[in-house]
Order: sequence, then structure tokens, then C-alpha cells
Amino acid sequence: MTEANLPSSVYRLAQKEFEAIPGRPWVYWVSENIRGIFKSMHTLGEYAYPKVGLQTGENKRFVKYWWEVGRINIDYKRRKVGEKFEPHLKWIPYMKGGGFRRWLGNQENIVNWFNDGYELRNFADENGRLKSRPQNMDYYFREGITYSYLTSGTFSARYSPGGFIFDVAGSSLFPNDIFLYLSILNSRLAGYCLKLINPTVNFQVGDLARLPIPLSSTERLRYAVRHVIQVAFYTNTLEEISFDFISPASWLSGIEDAYRLVNLLCDIEKDIDDEVFALYGLSDADRETIDAESFGDSLDDNGENDYSAIAEEEDEIEASITQKELAVHRISYTIGIVLGRFQPGVVGSLGSAIYRRDDFTVGSLPASDEAEFDKLIGPPEPFAYIDGQGGRHVFLREVEEQLRALADMDSITVLDEGHPDDLPAKVLHALELMLGELGAREVVEVATGEAHQTLQALRRFLERDFFTKWHVKWYRKRPVYWLLQSPKRLYGVYLFHERLTRDTLFVIQRQYVDKKLNLTRQLLAEKRAQAEKAESARERRELNKEAENLETLLLDLEEFARRLKTITDRGYTPHIDDGVILNMAPLHEVIPAWNNEPRKYWDGLERGDYDWAQLAMDYWPERVREKCRRDKSLAIAHGHEEWYESK
Repeated sequence: MTEANLPSSVYRLAQKEFEAIPGRPWVYWVSENIRGIFKSMHTLGEYAYPKVGLQTGENKRFVKYWWEVGRINIDYKRRKVGEKFEPHLKWIPYMKGGGFRRWLGNQENIVNWFNDGYELRNFADENGRLKSRPQNMDYYFREGITYSYLTSGTFSARYSPGGFIFDVAGSSLFPNDIFLYLSILNSRLAGYCLKLINPTVNFQVGDLARLPIPLSSTERLRYAVRHVIQVAFYTNTLEEISFDFISPASWLSGIEDAYRLVNLLCDIEKDIDDEVFALYGLSDADRETIDAESFGDSLDDNGENDYSAIAEEEDEIEASITQKELAVHRISYTIGIVLGRFQPGVVGSLGSAIYRRDDFTVGSLPASDEAEFDKLIGPPEPFAYIDGQGGRHVFLREVEEQLRALADMDSITVLDEGHPDDLPAKVLHALELMLGELGAREVVEVATGEAHQTLQALRRFLERDFFTKWHVKWYRKRPVYWLLQSPKRLYGVYLFHERLTRDTLFVIQRQYVDKKLNLTRQLLAEKRAQAEKAESARERRELNKEAENLETLLLDLEEFARRLKTITDRGYTPHIDDGVILNMAPLHEVIPAWNNEPRKYWDGLERGDYDWAQLAMDYWPERVREKCRRDKSLAIAHGHEEWYESK
């Protein structure tokens, strides 16, 4: 049989051709043009070899989410290697990989790098062998590109703006032309080539290093990458757990805006892919082959790559947000205003400056495109006025002032109808200020599924569902708003954890629970007296039923008060550097809606699993001091290196 007569499913290839692609994968179907780029081009490793970073040895100890310690405790200034840190700040932004996300994001973590990582760099086992590995430290804090070490699907890379330490799972590279390399790594072509090099779910450092890379870029490509980073940054401003959060998506147009963002992103990514394929000199036929093999189920009616379908499939931007999620996000934001976490006010122009952290700005769009970008994306709803400095305000000035006035000074609110600090009443009032009575009612109705009794529906939602079904999940089991409740959950208190002090529980006891107890006892006595004087059996039954309910509430409040007293008698003092879950652990008995996780960490504290924590020193000082004599890193953690007795 001649080669011309071979069936289409049969491939004839010289054995030496397999050497073209690094690792010699058995990819006999690859076109000659694809093999050609591996043969003729330089590799990524020649110009920007990927670096692995810090391995802490114990992430529970050294790594936190940024919202666990709050903005004011994080040193996020862009700095040069060796530049001194703020002496009183312990936490540094930390690139830790994360799930699929292109262009920008996954910037949720911080690492303890106090005194240039002195505690971490002395972290060793009982034999003195170091458990931590600060690798490639000369590259810490540099501007670069980061990617996830483990991925279950398409490879994704993100811009790292500088000021970050990076870890092993968030490996990084530091090319001279960041935008060129970022565009290539996120292109369809790179994804295809990487799967040829390594078809598994783990992309190793060496895999990236063997990727063929052109040495020149185009201005159009650089512009497209700046533009797509700007779109990604804008989505961050809508996400409450993002460091760059400004306000949630518009209640009126949030879903439409999300789809508009996806379509915009897809258009820009298509431009980037076009430019990348051109840089590699590949034909339309090669591109069709790559698209068909990689995204065969995502072709449109014309047989072309459907970028919109792929973007939604990869969850690059959450375009499938539901109206219910939008409503709960709005309620969550409003709770943040009431508890003093968020300050409603000024936001900067997203069109003129992109990705700003401290005094550092990544490029900007050409002036001719800024107005068009602002028009397409649109600002958060609705900008009411522009001040003398050019800042745009989300709300009318008088509304802004009234929202600020609603903020609770000590961030203690209660679920107690009629109380001045009743959280549901304050949240509803704030929603009405922001959206009007009709808009506020719509938000509550959609979030709760209840069409009537707006305030009562919101009250039930905050008592039952918001904390456990939404907030805890959003904040990765490290909630910033804490719901303390009586055992039967008939009385509750919401706190903002950053405002917690050693006096907070005393304030709750004296100013809230004790007063509620006295009022309940008084009402119970009145109902019993009225029942005795009731003239009809029906009236007596109704009054006795009310008295029974009050008695149930009273017993529940008394047990709540007893548990609070037990906690305060132990000398509870929160330490924000210990992180959310350890600070919640001693309170597990007053968190009935979600006590499994805090209880688990309380048990761990009792066993000595977290003796690096200040809370462990508070409760078990003798045990911790004894460990400090044998563990230098532990002694450093508690500020008493002199306790360590070297062998």
C-alpha cells in the first residue's frame, strides 16, 4: 500500500520527529508546523525560568486569609528585595496558587514574614532539621507572573504586581516582557502545547520551561493584555472577599453586567489568541486543529471556537450569578456597613488607572479608549456626584452621611426586635437608603423567598441562613461576622471580628444579655399575673401560652449568660494574629449554628496542636513555656527567644 493510499486514521512519521517536542511524547498526529515551533523557537526556560518559592512547612501556622487580620495589619507596599518592612507589621501578601483564574486574582493569602521571616526560617523539627524552605528569595516582591502548580483542566496564569512572596503551589516567573509571556501562557496555543508536553493535571516547573516562546511582541498584544487585566481588576472590585472590593454588583443590572463582562473578556481573549497565533506563524488550519482537539464541544454553528461558551465553562467570570446571590451579596455588604467594616463613599476612576496597590499602577489604557471602556463597563450604581478631587461617589451626599451614621461604633448588634442595635432593622433601613423602599423589599424578598413581612423575613434570614449557608462558605470557613447565639437560638448577637477586644464579651453580658434577662423576667411576671386575673378560659390559655414562650426564652437566655460567663472567667482575649478560627474556638459553646469547626480547633488547642498561638499561651502557659525551651521558633513566636535552651 502506498503512502497516498493510507487510510486517514493511519499516520506515517519518522521516529526522529518525536524528538522535536520535549519529553518525546507519543503525539504522532501533531502537524509539521506545530513540531516546527518546538524545533526552531527558544524556550521559556532560557529567558524566564519558572521559580518555586516559599515552603512554610505548616500553613495553618504561617498563612492566613487577608481578611483574618484586616488591611491595617498587612504590609502591601511594593518594595525591592532587602528593603525594610514596617517594623510593627507581621503579614505580607502571599501568592499561593489557587483555582483556575486568568490574568489577575487569587490574591487572598498572607504570610507571617515578621522580621524578614525570622520565626518561619527557624521552624525546625525536634532534631533541628528545618521544616520550612524559603527558596529563590531574590525574587520575592518582584513584579512577575504566577500560576497554579496543580490544575484539573486548562492552565491559567496571572499578573503579580509586586509586593508578594510566592510559594510552591503559586510558582512564578519573572520575564522582561511580562505582558508578552502572560498573553502566551493564557493563550489556546500554550494550553495545547503544555498538554502535549505533559498530559497530566500537574504542570511542573520543567514543563513550562520547555514551552516554545517568540522573542518579540506587538503593541496590539500589549494593549490587549493591559485591557484584559483591567477587566479582571474590575471584577475584583465587585467581589467582597477581594482586597480590591469597592461595592457589590448593581441590584438593577448586575446579571446583565456580568454577561457583558464575559462577552468583553471573550472579545479581548480572541484578539490575544489571534496575535499569539500570528507571532508563532501558524496557519488557520493549525488553529482549527488545535481548537477542535482542545474544545471540540465548544464550536459555534460556523465551526469556529465559541469563546463565550468556553469562558463560562471555565468560570473565568461568574456570569451565571443568580438574582438570589445578587440579593444576598447586597445584604452582606449592608451588614458590613452597619458593623462598621465598609465605608460607603468615594471610588476612583477605573478607566484611567488600572490595578492600583499603594502607589503602584500597572499601565493604563490610551486616553482615546478610556471613555469607551467606562461606557461599556459602567461604574457601580449610581454615581451621584463628583467631588473637587475627581472622586466619584456611590451615593448622594446626604445618603452617604446617613449610612455612616448607621455604623455601630463597637460593631456589636443584636437580633432583638425593638432594640436600638437590632441588626435586621438597621440593615433594612440601610437598604431603603440605598435602593428605596421598593428596592429594599425586592432584595429581601429574593434573598429570603418570602414576599410578605419584609422585616420579619429578614430577621429569620439573619437568624437561620445567612451565617451558615452564605457567609461561612464565602469566607472559606473563616467568617468575619460572627453570630453568637443562645443554645436554642432564640437570641443572637452579630460581631465584626476585627473590632473584638477582651472587653467585648463583658459588654455583651452587661449591656445586652443582662438587660434582656431583666426585661424577660418582668414580662413573664406580668403575663402570669394577667393569666391569673383572666376572665375567660380562652384568654387564660393565650396568656399562659405567651408565658410559656417567655419562660422558654428566659431559660435559653440564662444558659447563654452562663456560657458567656464561663468563657470570660477563663480570661478570653482575642489575638488577631492567631487567625479567625482559633479566636472563635474558645467561643464554640455560644456558636450553636456552626460549632463543629470552632470546637475542632478548641480540641486542637487543648491537645497542644497550636502552641504557637497566643491563645495557647493564655490558657496553658506552663505547657507552652516548656515547649519553648526545646523549640526556638516557638519561643520566637511568643516573643521570648531567651527561653530557648540550645542543645
